[in-house]
Amino acid sequence: MDRVAEQNVDLEQSRSESSTEASGSSSMNTGKQIGTGFPFIAEARGTIPHRMQQVLISWIFIFASLFLILNFQSLHVSVHGMMNGLKPGPFAELCNWFGVLSCVGWFSGFALLAHWLHSVGATSTGLAGCYLKLIAAVFFNLQPMTGTMNDPLLGGSGGLWWSNLTGITFFHIGNLVSCTDFYLHTPPGADKKQGWLFHGNLQVTGMWVYQAATWFLVAANFMACPFEGSEGHKEWAPLVQVVDPPVHFSQLLGGFLLLLGSVIYTIWCAGFHAVSH
Repeated sequence: MDRVAEQNVDLEQSRSESSTEASGSSSMNTGKQIGTGFPFIAEARGTIPHRMQQVLISWIFIFASLFLILNFQSLHVSVHGMMNGLKPGPFAELCNWFGVLSCVGWFSGFALLAHWLHSVGATSTGLAGCYLKLIAAVFFNLQPMTGTMNDPLLGGSGGLWWSNLTGITFFHIGNLVSCTDFYLHTPPGADKKQGWLFHGNLQVTGMWVYQAATWFLVAANFMACPFEGSEGHKEWAPLVQVVDPPVHFSQLLGGFLLLLGSVIYTIWCAGFHAVSH
């Protein structure tokens, strides 16, 4: 009887251990499923400090990019209408206001980003890149602000002629500095041995997309700039009319690349799927 009892106890212990191992294996597999792939919720929550700030910043940049695209398209319609003697419609008349919404978004986003970078102890190079883009946003705001004033001394409805070119130059230099910072100082969570779409590397991928965007936007602004401060500018400026394909294509491609970069950052911080702590 004692031997039978011992066999029953051994059998129950064996079943209990098997059940424990199975449940442990199941929970490990579940953890792997949650933490290894899109939408990167576990990765973002586990590796990004003050993540909700990044979610807010990313969404601000998404809307800033969308309004910038609308601003470019509205400008194209407006100038094309003036060249053909057409009365501007509602969409064309909203050109400067699309610019206001976009530029306020860029300024707000970079101000919040500077706060986040200080909070996480970013490198001096990383902070320099951010502040260059914050300065850029100040210059960006001058053009739609003066444009809505419609003062002939300030460029009329077109606003200050130099502010956008100055702003995009600062923005582009800031992106170059940020990319250099990521090259010199691998950001937390990133891994140079992994691909561009590895979760930790998305922050680097997004910055390179931003840099690609500002190459096109620098080109567009330089080609279309009237250079009113230069002697004899009416004879040679702008180099390309704003309605011509090289400028229009560069503007839209730059705007959509900014939107793509913002989407990549939103994916990095799980801003589409986890908008709460």
